[in-house]
Amino acid sequence: MRKKRRGLKLLISLLLLIAGLAAVMMFSPLFLLTDIYVNEIVNYTTEDIIRISGIQKGENAIEYLGGSINHLLQFRMGKAESRVENLPWVKSSEIKYVFPGTAEITIREREAIAWIKHMGNYLLIDEEGYVMKVSSSLDGSYPEIRGVPLDGFTIGKKITTKEPDNIKWMVKLLKSLDMVDENKQQKLIEVLDWIDFIDDREIYISMDQRITGKIKLDDDITYRLSYLKELYYNYIKPEERGMIDFFDEKYARFIAE
Repeated sequence: MRKKRRGLKLLISLLLLIAGLAAVMMFSPLFLLTDIYVNEIVNYTTEDIIRISGIQKGENAIEYLGGSINHLLQFRMGKAESRVENLPWVKSSEIKYVFPGTAEITIREREAIAWIKHMGNYLLIDEEGYVMKVSSSLDGSYPEIRGVPLDGFTIGKKITTKEPDNIKWMVKLLKSLDMVDENKQQKLIEVLDWIDFIDDREIYISMDQRITGKIKLDDDITYRLSYLKELYYNYIKPEERGMIDFFDEKYARFIAE
């Protein structure tokens, strides 16, 4: 009985100590937020992020900490992070209290890669298929993807499609385009109008509204895009129109109209 009483007293003393420390932290001026820092971002202002997070200067940082044990151990503000991550262009966020008095907000933004047409509108998506923006017209900043039927979409969420392989190949294709254009003065992406997915893992690529390329989708896609670019810029005259056709695994020919 004595051992049980000692254990109970120890537990009560520990709980009182924790409660006392919590009370001190809650009312201590040492934990008042005097500054909120947001890393450099493109698609939102610092004021937007702070407003959405719900964090305010002059409040006690302890009120915002939590969300999970991991958040508490890292002095992170889990609920504020969730609110910020609901923004369409935000891929992830970390909001951490840094002693003394600073909330540091680190945002990782999504990178748009293409427009997908859906029921008269255009959806701007990233490489994971998340929708960041909806527009009634194209602005020319990104290529248009055709031939990928969608089941539906929600801004800030991932598109749903009955043909997920097309999304996978679309991402691979656009990454290959980046590789082909990297550190080059002549860029294929600058003349790209649209990409149309057709049957049997083949695509049509429209360039400058006058040249169409027919390319097979496989592991050699980067090579084929590089070859396509070489033909377009160095062998086809600016006034010519027609199709570039890869007639075997390695070589292509230009068929003029």
